Parts: sequence; structure tokens; C-alpha cells
Amino acid sequence: GRNKHGERKKVTPWTEEEHRLFLIGLDTYGRGDWRSISRNLVVTKTPAQVRSHAQKFFLRQSSKKKVWRRTGIHDITTTTDTQTIPPPSNFPTQGSSTGYQNLNHPM
Repeated sequence: GRNKHGERKKVTPWTEEEHRLFLIGLDTYGRGDWRSISRNLVVTKTPAQVRSHAQKFFLRQSSKKKVWRRTGIHDITTTTDTQTIPPPSNFPTQGSSTGYQNLNHPM
């Protein structure tokens, strides 16, 4: 897409939420109905952007065996795929006396 001055629009990366809506759209409307997915679910993206995202997504799915590339948003397939990673054990939690203050030494 181009604006009225003939310049290309700035590309904004897909968020996890947009990608999840895209996946729901694939289940609901099937592969190829990018307009419905764009109009009803991923309203922040145009049908062309949805189609482009789908191309990259399916490319990633078919090349999952390759371990060398970095992970990205196209690797997210379903909500059951993502897991919460707990903070490291030395990470200070709010309201706890352990953390940045050492209560044994007066300031």
C-alpha cells in the first residue's frame, strides 16, 4: 500500500494478539479468505497484510525442522503452545523484604 504521495506505508510488526486473531481466522474462514479475516478479526491489518503474514506463517510451518533460525511470532501456533516462564529465583518480588534493600545494615 502507498499513501497519496506515492510513498510506502510504514510496516508495523504483528503483535502476539494480532497473530492469535489471525489463527482464529484461519480456523473460522479457512486458508485464502484474507478479506474476512481482516474485516472481522485482525481489523488492524489489510487483507494484503493478512495474506503476506499467512505466506510467512506457512513457510515457517513447513521449515520447522530447521533449528538454526531465531524464533519469531510465526512460531506461535495456538494458545496452548505458549507457556508462562517464571522469573529467576534471584528476581526481587514486590512486597518482599529480599531485593535491593538490605535491612540488616543502616543507611
